[in-house]
Parts: sequence; C-alpha cells; structure tokens
Amino acid sequence: MLSPGSAAQSSLTGDSTAPRSEASLPRDTHDGPEKDITIPSSTDAVEEQDSDVRPEDCAFGWIPTLAVAVNYMFIFGASNSYGVFSTYYLNDRFPGTSAATLSWIGSLITTFMLGCSVLTGALADKRGYRVTAYIGTVLCTAAYLLASFCNEVWQLILTQGILFGIGASFLFAPSISIPPQWFTKHRGLASGVAVAGSSFGGLWFTAATQAMINSLGAAWALRILGILTFVVTSVMNLFYIRRVPARPKKNVLELRAATRLTFWLVSLESFA
Repeated sequence: MLSPGSAAQSSLTGDSTAPRSEASLPRDTHDGPEKDITIPSSTDAVEEQDSDVRPEDCAFGWIPTLAVAVNYMFIFGASNSYGVFSTYYLNDRFPGTSAATLSWIGSLITTFMLGCSVLTGALADKRGYRVTAYIGTVLCTAAYLLASFCNEVWQLILTQGILFGIGASFLFAPSISIPPQWFTKHRGLASGVAVAGSSFGGLWFTAATQAMINSLGAAWALRILGILTFVVTSVMNLFYIRRVPARPKKNVLELRAATRLTFWLVSLESFA
C-alpha cells in the first residue's frame, strides 16, 4: 500500500509504477482491423436462384418436348380410337344398346380431360409436373383395368369414360405447358411436334386396338392398353422438367383471362 508521500514522490520522479486513473489511460478505439460486412439483398438471392435456369431454345428442351409427344399418343389415342370399342360394344357386347348411349363413353373422356384441367393445372404448379403426371398414369391404368371387368354400360361410363378422362387431365395439364417454357424462337415447331403425338397416337391406337379385339377380345385389349399406358407414361413422366420454377398463385382461376379477346377466340376454336 502506497503512502501519500510516496505517491507524491512518484509523481515528481515519473515513476511508472504509480497508479493512473482510468480516465488518464488511452483508449483503443479499434479492436482490430476494420471489416466490410456485406448484407445480400433480395435481388442477389433472386439472381443466384435464376443462375441455374437453363436458357431458352437449348437442345435439352427437345427431351421434355418429345416426352410430351409420347404421352399425347396415349392420352388422345384412347379418345380417338374409342370408335373401335364403340363398334364392338354396339354389335357384339351390348347389341340392344343405342349408339347414342355408347357414345357417352368417348365424349366423357374428352369432357373430363379438358374440364378437370382447370384444377389439375393448378395442382401441377403447386406440387410439380411429375407428381401430377404420375397421378394421371395411375388413374388411366386403373380405368383400363377396371373397364376390362365391366359387364354393364353404366360401369363402362364410370371407368372407361369418366375415370379415364380425369386421369388424362392429370397428364394433359402439365404436358400442354412444357413446350412453350423451353422455346421462344422455335416455340411453334416444338408445339407442333408435341401435338403431332396425338395424331400419331390416333393412328396406331386404332389399328392396335382393332387387332387386339379381333384376336384376344375387348377385355384383354383393355388390359394390354392399361399395361402399356402404365409402363410408357411412367418413363416419359421422368422427363417432365420445368425450365423455370413455378410462381405461387393466389387464385386457382384467373378470371382476368375472360376479359381478353384472345381467350374467347381460342375457346371458340376448340368447338370448330
């Protein structure tokens, strides 16, 4: 312990052992070298996310486009070739049933495929193209297999007509939006290649269905078509790839589209 005298002496002699007040001590204003801290903005995050997006009109885009064309063969091939089943039902299976009643089956395929696409399209944006397409594969396969065991017309209406139409909508909704995503310059060509699958499917589906009915019967024709649909579309669904991530939508129905002339022209063209 220092006495008052020794403290005074140390202050005169400049002794470094003398205590200093805290106020007299120099303060270090920097704990270390200055560091620049950069806070990423939301724009940087968006640019980083978009860096993985493939460019438009790239060669890879033809792979999902061809997958759509193959699936179109099975979606529209079933509806285009229903006339073969209708002739068999009318002449051999249900001879007492009117042609108008049997025509309901083929009409319901197209009706439910296009009508349900309003909901299945929203599901494809929310859950993904592949998940939606695989649901369609399962439903279409189930429709074929169940129809092969039907003994009444109303049962065929529920299975080969309504159930297959609903399943086809799960395949159709993601299919129709894939080619326009991948192409800008060649969008017309890509859409034409995809749609050509539906025409080609109508050709070979009709011939194959007629041959199977003549040799194996309608029941086994339906079962074979169901197996083919399951195998082929399951493989094609793997290539249902989006070019850009889906944007969340608040509303399932875009009612603003009804105010555009283009919407009504395209809608009326569907009835032509």
